Amino acid sequence: AAYAANPAAVTASGSENAGTTPGLAFDGDGATRWSSNFADDAWIRLDLGTTIRIDRVTLDWETAYGKRYVLEVSKNGTDWTPFYTETAGAGGSVTTSTYPQEVTGRYVRMRGLERATPYGYSLYSFKVYGGEPAAASTTRTNLALNHPAYSNYYQHNGNSPAYVTDGGWPANLKDDASRWSSDWNADRWVSVDLGATSTIDTVDFYWESAYAVDYLLQVSDDNTTWRTVYEPSAADIAARRANIQAPADATGRHDTVTLPQPVTGRYVRMLGKERRSFYNPAPYTAQFGYSLYEFQVWGTGGSAAAAYPALPADQSGTYQTAFFDDFTSAALDRSKWRVVRTGTEMGSVNGESQAYVDSTDNVRTQNGELILAAKYCKGCTQAGGGTYDFTSGRIDTNTKFDFTYGKVSARMKLPVGDGFWPAFWLLGSNVDDPSVSWPASGETDIMENIGYPTWTSTALHGPGYSADGNIGARQTYPNGGTADQWHTYAVEWTPTGMRFYVDDNLVQETTRNKLESTRGQWVYDHNQYVILNLALGGAYPAGWNQVTTPYWGLPQSSVDKVAAGGVQAEVDWVRVEQKK
Repeated sequence: AAYAANPAAVTASGSENAGTTPGLAFDGDGATRWSSNFADDAWIRLDLGTTIRIDRVTLDWETAYGKRYVLEVSKNGTDWTPFYTETAGAGGSVTTSTYPQEVTGRYVRMRGLERATPYGYSLYSFKVYGGEPAAASTTRTNLALNHPAYSNYYQHNGNSPAYVTDGGWPANLKDDASRWSSDWNADRWVSVDLGATSTIDTVDFYWESAYAVDYLLQVSDDNTTWRTVYEPSAADIAARRANIQAPADATGRHDTVTLPQPVTGRYVRMLGKERRSFYNPAPYTAQFGYSLYEFQVWGTGGSAAAAYPALPADQSGTYQTAFFDDFTSAALDRSKWRVVRTGTEMGSVNGESQAYVDSTDNVRTQNGELILAAKYCKGCTQAGGGTYDFTSGRIDTNTKFDFTYGKVSARMKLPVGDGFWPAFWLLGSNVDDPSVSWPASGETDIMENIGYPTWTSTALHGPGYSADGNIGARQTYPNGGTADQWHTYAVEWTPTGMRFYVDDNLVQETTRNKLESTRGQWVYDHNQYVILNLALGGAYPAGWNQVTTPYWGLPQSSVDKVAAGGVQAEVDWVRVEQKK
């Protein structure tokens, strides 16, 4: 439930009338509302009465919503720190998660920047969720309550690790309540910072149905070196493994881990080793992520001063070229580029119809340009255990030039035709690590085109926002421009966000703050590498053109174009600039 708010402790810049006073946004009645004075800079503020760690805020807007606004927190009601900035509000119910920011304070404020209508800002409800962090204690208590929690990966912003210390779990260990949920990988962990060295005697895990069959309970003094203090017995693991049910029938479990003798440490971690299996349907089974409602650590010590670290700021310095190729060499410069082959460097993906091959028919330099060409020959190509009617080209900088942050740009001319799918993109360098994989690796699509002449798209893919659920945008070329003309496509990738451009025009901006507050984990703080490719058919084109024959997403008219020759993506140059 939302933190109990006193409607009398609410103030605002003004109200439309006596029937829309600020306290009505906190009275628990979804039919009453606060409506502000008619000004862009109107605000509403709540005094919580005590300092709490805030894990999320929900705004339920009436039709007069905020187009641009800021959510802020303060310890004294005077000095304010923003924790969420909205630049393109659309009304409705908006929940913003605070993880992984440190958002602790007594006062919370919505400060308007721009109204969506000529009226004021109008809120049915303004809900603040969180609680008081457990303080240092000389008597036995739950030292983890409302303390910072972390994980290597989580499913989306609504299942971040922050929720394992919020003090809540459903009695039936089944309902959809606040919880941490990992992505679908066994090698996942969640940890709690107690704030100071503590003496720990017991740990309680309140699991949702997707519990760990096997796991390690570990402690650390420095959040780096871990000591294992408990693992379930072989008999316990076997019993947990045997408890296979359909997801709709399955419930969670409560594990009380009483240590043989107390241990000391500041950080406590659950490191998963094996996930529970579910019938999907019987007799087949499937595994999902780990799902944990509450992580309690009982003992003495601790400190309420535990805090999430500050997030990275934008870099200083000026941009300088770190990588450049204008393809004026007689052949592809393999000190800069790797030629990717289906069945060797990669498998078949996305239902595409081509095999990527290392041939100058498909990958070559010509007249100062890179040519990625598609070819057709019925049943002529064997690759990766399959037979292909098409070949094409794909190159990347993996192991040649992997980098973190910078401006990445290319000048390109694209083929037009249903199902032709050229792309210019970045992929996380850890994608081939089985403990990471896609989309936890992150993917940055600087330019994709699926054969339509008038538009291209951009996108980000990560945990909680991948495939059709990506964070993306479409741009239409202005002034009658088309994809088969020369255009420059670019992204500026910084520690705080991504900005995408076509011909120097901003077409998408996604801040880290908004991504993590409303969608999922920011996975762009490590190396990526550049990819250029020309695919044929597959999931993305098929989703638009609805073609199923003769190839998925690739109609006969496009097959004929490939067979006739000349279907190719052309690249004038590629540049990466980084701040020095």
